Amino acid sequence: MTRSLAPPPSVVAERITAEAGRPLDACVGNADGSVLMLRHTFAAAQGALGEGSALRIGLLTAGGGALYQCTALGRIAQPWRAGTFNVVLPDCPGEFRSPPLALLGMAIDARHLQGHGVCLEQLHRAASALHDDPVIASVMGALWHCAEAHAGSAAFFEHGVDLVLKRLAGRPVATARATRRALSPAHVKRVQELIDAQLGDDLGVARMAQEVGQEASGFSRRFRLATGMTPYAYLTWRRMDAAKPMLLAGQSVTEVALAMGYANPGKFAAAFRRVTGQAPSRWADTARR
Repeated sequence: MTRSLAPPPSVVAERITAEAGRPLDACVGNADGSVLMLRHTFAAAQGALGEGSALRIGLLTAGGGALYQCTALGRIAQPWRAGTFNVVLPDCPGEFRSPPLALLGMAIDARHLQGHGVCLEQLHRAASALHDDPVIASVMGALWHCAEAHAGSAAFFEHGVDLVLKRLAGRPVATARATRRALSPAHVKRVQELIDAQLGDDLGVARMAQEVGQEASGFSRRFRLATGMTPYAYLTWRRMDAAKPMLLAGQSVTEVALAMGYANPGKFAAAFRRVTGQAPSRWADTARR
């Protein structure tokens, strides 16, 4: 895997750089250039959509506003907020109007999809709406931060891309046997409600397991099979999501950290960066602009 302030040499990188109108802020890619991840700040724009041979996923990290996206697969006309993402299929022409925004993006060459057993038809529904999927957002964030720290392997990157593609296509990532032992949707909902109600508390796995009448030893595995995230990772993601409006309201990082259950503001800031890709203060400044 490569990382640089200039795109890895590939058709995908060259096209995206040309569309951005300037060098990308930062990017990473796999060895053959068929998958590219980028972080970039885009000005408000409008124009043609779906040109080129890459599947694109754009996770909004800051900015946002009214998004218009229209292709033969459907029309999106709604506010685009941080934490949600859109999907654009290759060679699916249309048009778009987007507000100023900062993106964590993934572009995957259409030929690369074949190696993951995913066809474009399976992604049609994904391309017709904005999505709020904490699993995909977390995987993209993890891939990016590992690349930044030079801590990721080619196998790790490939596995993350596979998980994103199969989740977009609505296909299970785990085996059928494991899926049968996943936490039920009703139990997942109860745990999610407990987490949201106690974001600032010292909430442990044992308490989450107790909420659905299970032993802690098997609960984490079942929760992960059902959601793609560990209970702790989900708790962290929800805390960071709740912290964003507080930061935008002008509360200090220390105040927000305490409200989210972190006695150490530094640990809160590190967790916020892992989830969003930016430090709390920088995220708030960018979002306000």
